[in-house]
Amino acid sequence: MNHSKRLDIDKLYSLEAEAGVLGSMIIDPGCIAKVLPMLPRSDALYLPEHRTIYEALVKVYVANKPIDAISLRTELKEQGKLDEIGGVQYIAKIMESVPSSANAVYYAGIVRAKEKERQVLSAVETVARIPDEPGGVDEKIRQIQDIALELEPTKSGPDFVEVSKVATEIAGAMRDHRDGAVATGFNDLDELIHGFYAGEFAILAGRPSIGKSALMLDMALNMAKAGTGVLVFSLEMAERALIERAICNLACVDATKTQSGTAAEDDWNEIYKQAFELRNLNIILSKVGGTPEQVAGLIHRLKQTHNIQIAFIDYLQLMTTGKKSESRQQEVTTISRKLKAIALREDVPLVVLSQLNRQVDAREDHRPRMSDLRESGSIEQDADLVLFVYRADYYQKDEPDFQPSGLAEVIVSKNRRGPVGKAKLVFVHDYCKFSDLSPNYVGAM
Repeated sequence: MNHSKRLDIDKLYSLEAEAGVLGSMIIDPGCIAKVLPMLPRSDALYLPEHRTIYEALVKVYVANKPIDAISLRTELKEQGKLDEIGGVQYIAKIMESVPSSANAVYYAGIVRAKEKERQVLSAVETVARIPDEPGGVDEKIRQIQDIALELEPTKSGPDFVEVSKVATEIAGAMRDHRDGAVATGFNDLDELIHGFYAGEFAILAGRPSIGKSALMLDMALNMAKAGTGVLVFSLEMAERALIERAICNLACVDATKTQSGTAAEDDWNEIYKQAFELRNLNIILSKVGGTPEQVAGLIHRLKQTHNIQIAFIDYLQLMTTGKKSESRQQEVTTISRKLKAIALREDVPLVVLSQLNRQVDAREDHRPRMSDLRESGSIEQDADLVLFVYRADYYQKDEPDFQPSGLAEVIVSKNRRGPVGKAKLVFVHDYCKFSDLSPNYVGAM
């Protein structure tokens, strides 16, 4: 592949628009508050001298000093950069290029659009070089995905919200439950957290075999029955095995009976019936999702094609960045932050299952704590919601004369939107499913 012809990025800027922004800021400091949210970084401007002037203007503005040609010249002179930008003559030239600041926001929009175009062309140029670089094809695909994920589309709409204009609309959405919350289908839990919200990054954690995947599947089925499109990244269990579990879950049939050939005819009738019902549910399963980039790509595509409204990942510790990291904790931190960004960008709840470390087993009270999150990295800080699955039966099953109670708890240890606390459920071991705790419940099935 011939890369001798370099993409002409130099043409992707507007001298007039950049000068218009800077000139407007100098002659009318009041417009700076409008420009800053649109151009938060100086590298949005292409010419080095324009970046230097922009940084100096922002510094003077933040220091709450008067802004004019004199204060700008003084700041640049103190930095030793006045000559670099062309001296006072260039400042005067910029000021003369704009008759007024009326179009400052318009100029800033052009500058921002040009920055995006440069980013796209730079990404294209980088991607074009990847096939000729050393490394396997999977590594090259991951590099391309990383580059694509770094390209942030320009958000439509204003950079701010006037509370006075949206308060009543939001109040109506709250009452009508039109605010993006997806109910779990478990009454006690929904009363506590009110479901998962769009843009929310949630963690569902527990020890191995305590029921994380089972609870995830129950939630997914409940949501799909309510008409919600659900995407499940099943990194641990094969799609076929998960579908078999879902069918047995709905049919209330012990899966071990189907595997051993001891299921009764009535069991099979119910299995076929529920398999038919499952055809009406919008649930998508995928084994792809080992990296945040794969997760982002599939969520984005299936939102458009299958109306996906929530996504689950089973589970975090099976994910990787696809790159070398200083430590596993650092890698998990990177994954966590990328997943949070994906939830916000795609505006869907992203519920990620996570393992707990063994410290919880060593304590007399085995109820999980935030510090038990395995390879936690920044999970505690990034997550909007942290749920722990706890079952006393899990720790008592080896005791003499053990009688399972079936009682389970979902412990809400972090909830940005509301209270923390505990929701009580029942775990039916034979069907590997959770259900609401009824007032007259007396023991496990």
